[in-house]
Amino acid sequence: MTITGGFAGVHRTVILHGAGTAYTSEKGEPVVRRLSEERFVELRTLLGDPALDDVPSFSMHAGAADMFQYTLTYGGRTVVTDQPEREPALGRLVSALSELLPKT
Repeated sequence: MTITGGFAGVHRTVILHGAGTAYTSEKGEPVVRRLSEERFVELRTLLGDPALDDVPSFSMHAGAADMFQYTLTYGGRTVVTDQPEREPALGRLVSALSELLPKT
């Protein structure tokens, strides 16, 4: 997942690796950390939610300015949105992945 945009020009990334690690970066400052097995299973479960199959690949609010753009690549597809909470399964996934990012 990559989060970009907003008034401050945010660029944050989370990448999950199959070995149970997460790569995170905030404007190019990378951190790699090992996830607990429980946390990794939780994230894999969220990624496997069948409701994600129904999420549109592109969903942007045309009249909005200074919103964050979320780009998620998983299961062979890419989803781009500025309102992940409109799709509950996507909102849960974005929220869980965002918890891995450094606190600002």
